Amino acid sequence: MNTIEERIWDYLDGICSSEEQEIILKLIANDPVYQDKYQELLAVQKDIQLLELDEPSMSFTNKVMDEVAFQSKPLSAKAKIDKKIIYGISTMFGVLLLICLAITFKGIDWSSSAALPVKLNLDQLSKQIKLSSEAKNLILYGFLMFDTIAALMLMDKYLRKRLA
Repeated sequence: MNTIEERIWDYLDGICSSEEQEIILKLIANDPVYQDKYQELLAVQKDIQLLELDEPSMSFTNKVMDEVAFQSKPLSAKAKIDKKIIYGISTMFGVLLLICLAITFKGIDWSSSAALPVKLNLDQLSKQIKLSSEAKNLILYGFLMFDTIAALMLMDKYLRKRLA
């Protein structure tokens, strides 16, 4: 298709700007090439508008709709999630938390005090717990991970209630 046809089709379809419509209208009025193409494309457009759309038979439509009704519906997100995966991830985090607690309790110097006073001073408690920097980092990152997961779970619960 050349630019003359494209411009005239845009004019006939009404998708060109008002400035372009004025320019094309002047070209149709003054230029014989544009006049011939305009008459030709106008006749094609009228023929297209007179065509009737084909419709499938009623029995075909009923058969297709019956097939659609018998097909299985897609599963919801709850049904797609495998519970074993959820339990496995939960178990992994539980084991990691127990490892962090075990490392913490292993690093405590239990021989320095037989009984803890009722009022605990954080400075005294931190002196009793002698951990390496790696263990402290592991514990810190473990608790940060736990807090992050808890925050994401709360946000998910809030958003589910809000969207429902």
